[in-house]
Amino acid sequence: MTKRKTSSKRPERRYVVHGVRREMPDLRKLSKALLAVVLAEQQRTADAVEPEEGVRG
Repeated sequence: MTKRKTSSKRPERRYVVHGVRREMPDLRKLSKALLAVVLAEQQRTADAVEPEEGVRG
């Protein structure tokens, strides 16, 4: 049997990455959305804790 070559017959591929310029994100919209998520999470947590405290007292 003959030995197999480890290198392929094709030349090595080269990849090029180009950056894309985009507009800056609207920080006011992002901050309002983040606050809405945080407040909703806090409200959900408070609603989950509140019924337990009512049963005890």
